[in-house]
Amino acid sequence: MTERANETLTVPVAFGAARAAVEPDGAMRVAVPADGERAIDFAARLHRPGVVRDALLAMGDVLASDLRRKATDRADYLAYLISRGKGVSKQVWDAQKEYLALQYSAATRLDEPLDPVFSVGPEALRLELLSRDESTYAQLVLRRPAALVDARHPGDVGGARGTTFVDLGAALASIARIRSYRPTTLELAPGESPAPRTRSVPLRWLRAFGQMQAASLLAADRFELSPIDLYNVLLALRLRKARSAPRGLRYELVPGEPPRLVLEPWDLVVRATGEPYRGTQPRVIRTWGRNRLSVLARVLPHARRLTVAIAGPGLPSLYVADLGDAALALALSGWTDAGWAGIATFDLLAADDDPAAIDAVVAALATPLGDAALADKLGRPRAEVRRVVLAALAQLRVGHDLATGELFARPLTPAPVPAAALRFRDAREAAAHRLLGEAGAVTLTKVHDRGLDGRSIEGQVVDARAHRTFHPSFTLDQEQRTSAASCTCSAFRRAGIKEGPCEHMIALRVRYARDQARLEAARGTPEGRALITAETRVLVRRSEHGAETYRLSLDGRSVTSRFGVGDALRMQRLRFDSAPDARAAYFARLEELSRKGYLDATQD
Repeated sequence: MTERANETLTVPVAFGAARAAVEPDGAMRVAVPADGERAIDFAARLHRPGVVRDALLAMGDVLASDLRRKATDRADYLAYLISRGKGVSKQVWDAQKEYLALQYSAATRLDEPLDPVFSVGPEALRLELLSRDESTYAQLVLRRPAALVDARHPGDVGGARGTTFVDLGAALASIARIRSYRPTTLELAPGESPAPRTRSVPLRWLRAFGQMQAASLLAADRFELSPIDLYNVLLALRLRKARSAPRGLRYELVPGEPPRLVLEPWDLVVRATGEPYRGTQPRVIRTWGRNRLSVLARVLPHARRLTVAIAGPGLPSLYVADLGDAALALALSGWTDAGWAGIATFDLLAADDDPAAIDAVVAALATPLGDAALADKLGRPRAEVRRVVLAALAQLRVGHDLATGELFARPLTPAPVPAAALRFRDAREAAAHRLLGEAGAVTLTKVHDRGLDGRSIEGQVVDARAHRTFHPSFTLDQEQRTSAASCTCSAFRRAGIKEGPCEHMIALRVRYARDQARLEAARGTPEGRALITAETRVLVRRSEHGAETYRLSLDGRSVTSRFGVGDALRMQRLRFDSAPDARAAYFARLEELSRKGYLDATQD
């Protein structure tokens, strides 16, 4: 395994062919190719073959998903023009097509995800994978011996164990042949004559894999849904097509009441039928990328309940389907524009990276443990161990069971990936964090709320190395996507944002995210409120007339209110003698609205 150009990791693998055979007695045997470079020989009899089949097929749907925008194929249209005698000659067109095909095929070989990783432990089998577009992480856990019995070592609780890669894509056709009425054995083996090859895995993909797991340890709002609730959401999405923003799935959480799921932009409310929300404060949380939930459709008929955990705006949301003796977990990234929002939100996952401390944690997790039990075993404070665990997750040496919360040792790659290679997404992000590390180098000069058009942010970046001052700016729409951006640097003047945001835009975005998090944490204290001179909060309340919206804005000495049902909003503007008076009236109005049952639906 070697590193190339500091951008990809070369991982050697060797897979045989997938097989599925029906024995004379009617039993079925399905062989999933395992990596010959990390050989493991395991076979198990499935107690509920139909459940395992649907869960594995759902994992295959995640593996194949790629929601990145793809260029429109105009080959047929151009061929039509040529046939009509228009445009370039056919010889030139054929040469262009051949050149582009070679270029794109080479680019595809240089940019491929890692194969799904299969971990065999004494208590469970765990299959983990991340989609090609880095937006969806999936984890399937089959409990032993509840879900399966070791066929090679019957009665041995230790049995086979280890970690390997599997060629799940090649085995999906065989897995689809599994039937619930037929005794089935699932086998993991390299197979006959495994063909060696290499995977050129982008380091940013590996970094996203670790960060999706690390984010699952953050404090989150948790609640339960019935499988029928998610089915109703998926059905509504199939019957409708959103033609305008926002296109989020909003959760309205009121203590003691079942959650409400709101589909935007139609404001369609799906009232949950599961357990009431057990939090202490009412919350409104908007999530993006709701169409990715469709991969759970296969397992909903088998699910007993769904547990949802959302850490906050921009951070991954977790969906865990309890299948009885198995669990299928889905982690959906919170960003809609990975080059921007992923940078800003995952900046919150700073962790200790002491190699000796990480080695001690990995050794202690030979048996899966929760973070509290791990701290007791190591004899160290829980907060300190938690920081080390975050680093071990980010460096791909430890896994997190999203259903039980237990941590387990799982080396994703045969040799550890250097921590420095996974620290930043690319060179521009590294340069942005260098600027953020210099005192006073990155400052916000203006944050302007533009109502339905989003929010514009302007700033100043002083680069001492370049002996220059740059002025980046960007605009966020209602879905937190970057709708416009600019900078005075040469990179932006040369290519705009076609090559992604420059380091100055990244630094400004991270500074903005940090300031927003700091202000939100401090707004409950008089000292923190004194720092707020301009902001807008959106509150909602549901009644028999529909959703009542109250949009309250503070801007210096002015307080502006927009309120009403639907799009017909009335406006009231008050001007005060001083900014402190306006601020006091602003927060007094917020507290009054909260007492009247309004929920804060602001999404920063």
